[in-house]
Amino acid sequence: MRLAMNLLIKNEADIIEDNIRFHARQGVDCFVVMDNGSDDGTRDIVSALQQEFDIHLIDRPELDYQQSNWKTEMAKISRSRLGADWSIANDADEFWVAADGNLKHDITRWGSIVYCKRINMIPDESFHSDKFHYLDSPYRVNLPILSKGCNLVENANLSIMLGNINGKVMVNNHGLLRVKGGNHRAWHLWGQLNQKESQNTAVFHFPIRSKEGFIRNVENRARLLDKGVRKMGDHYRRWVKLYKDNRIEEELERLTLSANDARTLTKFGVVTRDTSVGSRIRAQLG
Repeated sequence: MRLAMNLLIKNEADIIEDNIRFHARQGVDCFVVMDNGSDDGTRDIVSALQQEFDIHLIDRPELDYQQSNWKTEMAKISRSRLGADWSIANDADEFWVAADGNLKHDITRWGSIVYCKRINMIPDESFHSDKFHYLDSPYRVNLPILSKGCNLVENANLSIMLGNINGKVMVNNHGLLRVKGGNHRAWHLWGQLNQKESQNTAVFHFPIRSKEGFIRNVENRARLLDKGVRKMGDHYRRWVKLYKDNRIEEELERLTLSANDARTLTKFGVVTRDTSVGSRIRAQLG
């Protein structure tokens, strides 16, 4: 079985090479990468990696937000041009970690969709130092405390990092109809048949990597919203609102854990100190 990973990226120069190298060592055979107008050298990095890996690179510089359409397109390209039987629609800040080191453990010829749990990794106060690296984020969310009913746009005291985030899916390209949104769901010709939840793979999410990168992402979201894009998560809308109110520094404080915050949240089981995730990724990267 041939496994593809499809990446929709924009300004991910600090992480895209790590992402591709790590997943290639976890069993991914090929990649479809769509660059959405990066201007930080991301595209050049991917282009150079084509010398080592089977990568189909697409330029899509439009100021738009067609996640579902583009990710469905990439999945179909992974089958037609790269011969992939299964595909994963991924983001540059997500690492699919298989317990046995092989992401193919769950895929079979007659399976349709495999659901994988997704977990937020949270930085501590070291985030604010010049030496911080995203893999140094020492806390994983163990027991999310925010429900889907929370209004993240209006309630500035909430931290999206402590919320319950949807998992992601691997999809059998033979019968794939559509990848939904951020790859949280998919439509398949076989409907509910042969779907399962993975006991082998979890997706670790590192959304807070640097102050500069975070603000650049929020600025891009602001441009999209100003253009009239409507399909966007509430947390992005909240960040844009805080950015325009010159309060984005407050949000960065909420998205990281002080020593006191960490002690309290650990005491009640909301977060768990876990440096093994970053260590395992580093080990795979060599």
